[in-house]
Amino acid sequence: MKRISALFCLLCLTLAVFAQDKIVKKTGETIDCKVTELGALQVKYYYDNNDKLIFGIDNALVNRIEFGTGEVVTVENNTFDNPEFYANQSVNALKVNFLSPLFGTTELVYERSIKPGRSWETALGIVGLGNDVQDIEPRGLYGKFAYKFMRSPDYYMHRMHYSHILKGAYIAPEIALRYMKYVSTYYDYYYDSSSYYQSSRHSEKESQVTFAIMLKFGKQWVFDDAFLVDTYFGVGYGIGADEYDGLPYGFIVAPDEFPIALTGGIRIGWVFGK
Repeated sequence: MKRISALFCLLCLTLAVFAQDKIVKKTGETIDCKVTELGALQVKYYYDNNDKLIFGIDNALVNRIEFGTGEVVTVENNTFDNPEFYANQSVNALKVNFLSPLFGTTELVYERSIKPGRSWETALGIVGLGNDVQDIEPRGLYGKFAYKFMRSPDYYMHRMHYSHILKGAYIAPEIALRYMKYVSTYYDYYYDSSSYYQSSRHSEKESQVTFAIMLKFGKQWVFDDAFLVDTYFGVGYGIGADEYDGLPYGFIVAPDEFPIALTGGIRIGWVFGK
């Protein structure tokens, strides 16, 4: 019995020694060989019939390595997507639109990174909490939601990654919805009996619901994993504008004859949460 066990162990050891590894390329082609080194730039290997001649293949060409022991190793080529590079960085941001009070609103924004190169953000704006630039006594709310795609470089260099998970140029589809009330002022013009030009003025309260779909372009800077600055500009389509077209509260929508929507701003804020 002991002899059978010893023979079985010897057979298993022999199979493990002679079991071949497989390098599976991105094209699907396989290389049957023995892998000697998995380096930062290359995978090195040799063929069973010549163990003195060592070959190398660029990591960028390799999908995975299947070892004879059954272990499978996937080769990392794009370090931008590796979350381990950002393990100690904050993934949340709370921002305010720095210039929005000049245009009659106060805007608060929350952003969260969901993985390297991707994040979402939502904004809430209070219409009327700021300067009344058009003297129409605006009151209302608006909301925005955007999904951000961070820009990656045109070509990759070894071990490149984002300096911060929330930092970089980006493009973001955005939807926005606004409801507000305001005071419209109307003038009636006429000539009196003395042929003098006269006018009368009256005011009415109006309400407006405005919706927009925009494509936003921007760049965000993060300083010391604590403070950020976000600048952006967006353009798209909008509906809901009336004779008071171009109301600059969170975003602008032109009348239905040319339903373009515009947005833009500078946001500052703080990052938090690992």
